[in-house]
Amino acid sequence: MADTMAVSKVEQGSKQFQGAFKEMWLVTGTVTDQDAIADDVGVAISLTVPGVALGDMVLGLSFGNSLADANAQLSVTAFVSAANTVIMKLINVDATTDAYDADTLNGGGFKMLIGRPSW
Repeated sequence: MADTMAVSKVEQGSKQFQGAFKEMWLVTGTVTDQDAIADDVGVAISLTVPGVALGDMVLGLSFGNSLADANAQLSVTAFVSAANTVIMKLINVDATTDAYDADTLNGGGFKMLIGRPSW
């Protein structure tokens, strides 16, 4: 049975991460030159974020511009790939064969929240 995972511990609460993370990074950036992204294609963008390390978690990511244009839509994920480096991946997940238009994200910004677990 492949791809099997199990949850070993869950803690629920409304303390807004109090004590869950030793350090946190609030990252703000801008999009200046975004190329078209073909259907079912992903684009990986390397970002320098001083101080992050493997094991740190990207907790949230948002954009100031829409991730859906007239033809397609994007799914976005991010992860810490090495010391001081975060990879942001933009994937065209549209059900048709349309590309996500170039420059749709230009002029907008993004925000990312990264935490270093204390557990």
